[in-house]
Amino acid sequence: MSTNKEYKDFESAMTRLEEIVTALESGEHPLEESIALYTEGVKIAGVCSKKLNDAEGKIAKLSKLADQFQLDKFSEKEDE
Repeated sequence: MSTNKEYKDFESAMTRLEEIVTALESGEHPLEESIALYTEGVKIAGVCSKKLNDAEGKIAKLSKLADQFQLDKFSEKEDE
């Protein structure tokens, strides 16, 4: 079990977190191992939270930038 593993992407961190949740829900592990799994899960949840916050910040910046470059819609004028 690797509690200090670096997760390169959000998906791999979530996959490991799901494995931990499944293992803990099974109730098949001794107390000490369950505590170690829980500890690892909390750390991974922090990694996931940071990655989501970083992504949200990037999206906000890109959205703000995109708003600056939006073209006005052409209004159709009726011939009078």
